[in-house]
Amino acid sequence: MGRKRLAVLSNAIPDAWLASCGADIVRRIDPARHTPVPLRAGVCGHLAYLPALLQDVDGIVLTTSCDQMRRGAEGLNDPRRVFLFDMPSSPCPELLSIEKARLERWAEALRACLEYPTTSNAGQGPTFNGKDAVATIAILGGHFCGDIARVDRFFGQRGIGIRLWGCEGGENVGDICQRPNDTFHTRLAQLIRERALDGLVVVRTTWCDLWRAAFARIQETVSVPVTEWVFDGSCEGQPFPDARSVARLEAFCELLTARKQEPR
Repeated sequence: MGRKRLAVLSNAIPDAWLASCGADIVRRIDPARHTPVPLRAGVCGHLAYLPALLQDVDGIVLTTSCDQMRRGAEGLNDPRRVFLFDMPSSPCPELLSIEKARLERWAEALRACLEYPTTSNAGQGPTFNGKDAVATIAILGGHFCGDIARVDRFFGQRGIGIRLWGCEGGENVGDICQRPNDTFHTRLAQLIRERALDGLVVVRTTWCDLWRAAFARIQETVSVPVTEWVFDGSCEGQPFPDARSVARLEAFCELLTARKQEPR
């Protein structure tokens, strides 16, 4: 029997919480594999891929940290295979424990229904080759529907190495949804020092108010240049070729390169 697949589309839910279900954990949507559906105005482009993703996996886990993901869970309308994790907006171990138990019960019911094997597999983020880079960056933000390998090539051709991928499905850089979210900004400053980052690229879709607000504060709190990368994510081919985004990112690469060449 082949292994089952469970899409967990939030870095706030670690693989360990679902280890008992014994499924392969899918952390990212593949736009080359999952065909988007048309959406109404005001709906996050990431949701366009969820119907095709649900046909490709055995279950999907979303969180209430994002109102658009609530809409996605409602639109899929399949509580047996779609779980909406009620993420507390402020630190509350008791509520988090209740939700973890509810998630475990859902995963166990799904496992029993699908006869999952009893082994587990930890998800892994993308890896990049930036050893010859002039400058290094982190890319962080919400859900990313583009071709990550293509993004790596884009920056690599301009002498910029990606040292940290912090979008959903990559490394967990902290929870911007917590209130207050000082812990996120403290963690981000720590990562900038530890990874010797020269800049940050903050990704968000058009309707992502969470990362829109986070970007404004990140600009104020970090010690390196920051740029925003906005795309609608609603059609195959995003975020490239998007001439406006390409021009903005090229200018950012030129800024980082020039700063590295300045005499110390």
